[in-house]
Amino acid sequence: MKASVLLKHSRGAAYTMAAAAATGAIDAQAEVIYSGPQDIAIGQFASQELNLDGDAYNDILLKNYIFDGGNYQGATVDFAPGQLVGFSANGIVYASALSPGSVIDGTTVGPSFYGSMAYGANNPNGEFDNAVGAFLGLSFPINATNHYGWVRVTIDNAAGTFVINDWAYEDQQGVGIQAGDTGVQPILGDFNDDQRVDGADFLEWQRGVGTLYNAADLADWQANFGTLPGSAAPAAHTVPEPGTLGLLAAGAAGVSLLRRRRSKS
Repeated sequence: MKASVLLKHSRGAAYTMAAAAATGAIDAQAEVIYSGPQDIAIGQFASQELNLDGDAYNDILLKNYIFDGGNYQGATVDFAPGQLVGFSANGIVYASALSPGSVIDGTTVGPSFYGSMAYGANNPNGEFDNAVGAFLGLSFPINATNHYGWVRVTIDNAAGTFVINDWAYEDQQGVGIQAGDTGVQPILGDFNDDQRVDGADFLEWQRGVGTLYNAADLADWQANFGTLPGSAAPAAHTVPEPGTLGLLAAGAAGVSLLRRRRSKS
């Protein structure tokens, strides 16, 4: 099975796919193509192909196997000249677990197109044994020329779990990317990361207040309420008063439930 979901964002601004299709415009500047949140779970004894750019070819194979030595997670770039960001130690090739902002380009990829991510004590230098939102960096070919991208993963080697959170790549050949770069500038108050500050975000705040969020986060939401994709400032909307916030949250929950029911029908 392969996965390919693409969102296109130029640096410094967000563009919807519908707008790009309507205008037919071609941006000569480098752009980040982002998958959006995915959270694809790979079962044990299984693997997952990712088609990062949506063409006819898969780009990277992610593996969640069980060998004689225990649970194993690894990665392989499907086509040359693609490579992983990795390293070698004691004759074993490993994939590197990158932090946000790590540079992925021609100076950092290599030495190989494959690498062990985690294999417990069998591969003692593995960097993904207990990784939460760690980045896998890679190069992969489009029309035989390298492009650079990242895949964010969450792995628990001992438990045998492997989740692909999301991914992104630069659409211009030879242009590097930083791990975690989605091409979208974060908006304060956009707690569900959909580039909108609306009632759904208040529902997220309400669920996480006291743990993930606090009163300052609510102030950010109120200040930016009405912000839409591609807008530099909030749209002209009246910020709900505290007495209406509960109704707003209930409405957002109702819409979410209705959508789920419709999707099942």
